[in-house]
Amino acid sequence: MTPRVLADGAPLVAADHAERIGAGPWARWLSSAAVPDESTHRAERGRRLARAGAVSGVTVSPGSITARVTGSTGNEYDVSITAVPVGEAAWQATARAARGRAALEEGAAGTAQSVHLAHLMETRVGARFAPASRDVRRRCTCPDTEPVGACKHVAAVAFAVADAVDREPALFLLWRGCPPVAPRPADPWRAGALPDPRPTRALPPGAVLRRLGRSGIRAGGVDLADALEAAYEAFAATRRQTA
Repeated sequence: MTPRVLADGAPLVAADHAERIGAGPWARWLSSAAVPDESTHRAERGRRLARAGAVSGVTVSPGSITARVTGSTGNEYDVSITAVPVGEAAWQATARAARGRAALEEGAAGTAQSVHLAHLMETRVGARFAPASRDVRRRCTCPDTEPVGACKHVAAVAFAVADAVDREPALFLLWRGCPPVAPRPADPWRAGALPDPRPTRALPPGAVLRRLGRSGIRAGGVDLADALEAAYEAFAATRRQTA
């Protein structure tokens, strides 16, 4: 899979529409895996940097996100967020199982953030689509001395890329090492939707009797079918008069 340089290396500006950055499930999985302590002061400072366009030179490749962050003091820091990508065999098995199911195919194609695709991979293939926080490695050249969690620069990169995933879900597939799979073309031999039925028309009086034919039963000197047909005609005339 070819690495992607987002926005041609220009700064990414995360949308400022809510306290959290990342609306879809894949975007949330990325940000929460990279920033497990999203309620901390460092995470909030990372959001501010992401919204201010401090993240630039973002490159997404299988298993890796790298970027440069301009800190609040004007210094630049190199950041990387890495995780072991999904195995090729696991992804191929997941893609095969998704065929013919529209919601899953959209996820496999990278056009929608599908929770069901992740569930399918985990339950049927036994692989994790979204990495756990403990499986993510965070690197930054800043002098942050906190022993755990993500520094504000790592948080800024995670949030900026999560915002980009909301616009282009295929970026999450790229990070997870899952090549997008185009949905199968429509089957030309499969019939389309049936047209709406035409308005029903009432059968003429006595139509059923004529279809069934003579009964062989005599009533008042005539066949029962002939007698009933006359009665049906009378009933129909009465209904037309009262309509």
